[in-house]
Amino acid sequence: MTTDEIQSIISYAYPLIQKYYGKGKLDYPKIDTSHNNTYAMHSGEPEAEGEHAASSIAEYHRGTIYLYLPNIKDEEGLLRAIIHEYTHYTQDSELFAKYRDMYDYDEDPTEIEARKNEENWQMFSKR
Repeated sequence: MTTDEIQSIISYAYPLIQKYYGKGKLDYPKIDTSHNNTYAMHSGEPEAEGEHAASSIAEYHRGTIYLYLPNIKDEEGLLRAIIHEYTHYTQDSELFAKYRDMYDYDEDPTEIEARKNEENWQMFSKR
């Protein structure tokens, strides 16, 4: 996908996702696509790499959903990443932190909800 295609999908789908899932306690998070991965984002080195190849991460205290475009292959992957992170934005932050300490990733109820919501990706597709 080109940068223009990605931005077009985000511009179309993100307001729909916000409306469908509702507003959390914080301001709506912005979407940042300027980093290749979490290592590049946190180190400040654009070419930094590591073994964790996530497509997205959110830092709600900063009001941002980061999408790592090299790890997103198509519209489905892009929409799933936005929905997943947006779901976390709407969740109770104290409960979210508590579950992180109590559960493995695959058994964390907040992750289960986010993965379930990803299945709605076609609702927000431009096609």
